[in-house]
Amino acid sequence: MTLPLMLLTLLLGGGLGAPAHPAPSQPAITTPAPQQDTELATLRAKYAGKDVWVYGGGPLRCLTQNGFAEISGPFADPVRVVGLERLAGTVNRNRRVLPDLPIKNPLLLWVRVPGSFKQRSWGMGGNSASLRPLEGLTCREFLLPFVDEADLLQNFSLPPPDAVTRKALAPFQKPNTSASTIGLTHQQVLWLSGVPDEPRGTLTRLLQAPAWIWYGPPGYGDHVLHFQNDRVVKVDVPRMGQ
Repeated sequence: MTLPLMLLTLLLGGGLGAPAHPAPSQPAITTPAPQQDTELATLRAKYAGKDVWVYGGGPLRCLTQNGFAEISGPFADPVRVVGLERLAGTVNRNRRVLPDLPIKNPLLLWVRVPGSFKQRSWGMGGNSASLRPLEGLTCREFLLPFVDEADLLQNFSLPPPDAVTRKALAPFQKPNTSASTIGLTHQQVLWLSGVPDEPRGTLTRLLQAPAWIWYGPPGYGDHVLHFQNDRVVKVDVPRMGQ
């Protein structure tokens, strides 16, 4: 058994100091068909053992005894891809506001985060291990399901942020910053904030969209960035407290 499969078996079986919870329905590890072997071999050569960068610095979700924690880090700090596998069956991937995304026979990315990634928020209740058996139990290593490589590319970058992006986003790294996203490019916003709730589709479509939407609380409106000529020209924010 390979090391990634061993870790997967431990996580799905409740090892590695897993919190007490009802045993989740466990997707079976599939033996890939020949065409999947080719795909997996290509992806492993491309990603396994490599550093990648998480757009927006996360968050990645970690299960706790009573709920979950979200782990985030600086967008310029890489995470290490330990391995890739494919699972048989359907796995739900949690999304911030939208309903969970069911993924059939997902690609499973196993990543390890550096010490600069810290717990930023936590929650209770419905985000239990029985619903999300693949989201990491140790808060240092995570098993993340993806539809395919196109889905993965919306969340992780093989090259690090370039010097222009680092300079443009430097003001946002300061405590209590009042920096504005006006004037940032699609790519720079992706590095800063991660993937929006809308639009959905490929990374190419995302980087050409005239507006990006993060859904806000019901009745308060959404956080919307409007682009023109690949620059943010207007920002709508939820009307909190009104």
